[in-house]
Amino acid sequence: RRRQERNMMKWSRERIESLLVGADLNVPMCDACASVSTLTKFEGDSSVSTRKGGKKFGCFDLRFTVKWTGRAGGVESVEETEEVTGEIKVKEFCSTNDEDEYEYEVTAKDGKSESKALFKAYIEKSVEAVLLPKLRQFCDELKEL
Repeated sequence: RRRQERNMMKWSRERIESLLVGADLNVPMCDACASVSTLTKFEGDSSVSTRKGGKKFGCFDLRFTVKWTGRAGGVESVEETEEVTGEIKVKEFCSTNDEDEYEYEVTAKDGKSESKALFKAYIEKSVEAVLLPKLRQFCDELKEL
């Protein structure tokens, strides 16, 4: 029996979206929060191969971008609440790589420059703490399909 390969791009997109969108990015600032708001770009390859003996392998090489939205609360009043937004671009998320080889970049777009710098620094840390475990979960689930 030859090996079989199933295209898993649709499932992968939906699963990564459901794992990441809404994820709290644990911004440790007083009166501030940030979370993943949408998955905007998703490309690459993802498949499950079944080899002789029924052993399954999840293979993927993905690139995707998620948007994040943060709020920094004003001390005085609601009017001072500031919204900061940006993106996390995952440039290389590949089944042949170890976690420390995944490539990503955090950008901050809207907001005051001071807030953007703070959010960017915190979110870079939370990619490892929050998003990598979710990507690990994706890897484990893909193998089981």
